[in-house]
Amino acid sequence: MVSLLSPSLPLHHGIVMLDVEGYGSGERTDEHRASVHNGLNRAVRSAFSATGADWTACTYQDGGDGGLLLVPASVPKLLLLGPMLASLAAEITRHNAVSSPEAAIRLRCCLHAGEVRSVEHGIVGGGVVHASRLLASEPLRAARRGSDSPVVLIVSDLFYQDVVRHDPAEEPDRYRRVDVAVKELRAPAWIRDGVLAAPTGGSGTGPSPAAPVVRFTEVVDALLAVPSVHDEASRRFLLDVLSARIRDAVPHHPRTRFHVHALVRTCAGYEGGLAELLSAVRELEGDSEAVRRAEVVVRSWTDAQGRAGS
Repeated sequence: MVSLLSPSLPLHHGIVMLDVEGYGSGERTDEHRASVHNGLNRAVRSAFSATGADWTACTYQDGGDGGLLLVPASVPKLLLLGPMLASLAAEITRHNAVSSPEAAIRLRCCLHAGEVRSVEHGIVGGGVVHASRLLASEPLRAARRGSDSPVVLIVSDLFYQDVVRHDPAEEPDRYRRVDVAVKELRAPAWIRDGVLAAPTGGSGTGPSPAAPVVRFTEVVDALLAVPSVHDEASRRFLLDVLSARIRDAVPHHPRTRFHVHALVRTCAGYEGGLAELLSAVRELEGDSEAVRRAEVVVRSWTDAQGRAGS
């Protein structure tokens, strides 16, 4: 699959915009900048793989000191929050762990969505302009200066209202509203302080916060291996077995992996939700190796989540 960007028809995309703090600092040599440039590009591609979506369907523009990733509307925007950004933070932390201070990466990131079209030498769209203004805003720069996390995040009001606040697992109450005034833009936006803490710490104690991200992917994979979860008709029946609080909150997606990802993420956002899901799976599927494997993976992931939050 190739990018669907068209010169004549604007198409809706998720917009991920990145900028490296201090890229042009006099303390960096061109060798340092090359390391930053290559490290960021590797991190973005690796992090996007956590979504399970097709990289070749996206458009990525490398800006040297940052990047612009346009993700087609077929990819659920929730996947750009937890899986992708947490994985990006982990990849940046790994880069920084083996780099000199001058080659370290500290990112500002913006998430937005809007119509985008291709032009002769690039892309245009009001949403891209909006994201660039948010990325350059003083509230986000201040958050970057005050944080040790590898990535700090701002989301547009549109992204917050349409995506973040509807997902309990994303803890929307932890986002704070800011007023952005950059050039012609006057708009609210939302920053989540500390959302992307470094996955590895210098103390050497406690588990890596990156581990739950990896295990979450394993949870999805393990459940997809269960026939009654993978099969669409059986999955509809599985949803009917779940309580209304969960069933009604699960967004539907025609692609199997995305729908199961949304199912697991929704269950994880409710107390006892994953246990309820496992009970429903066992009720429908009975005892099997795939069910037992899923139970082990889910328990391992929830245990890691509990340790990370303690």
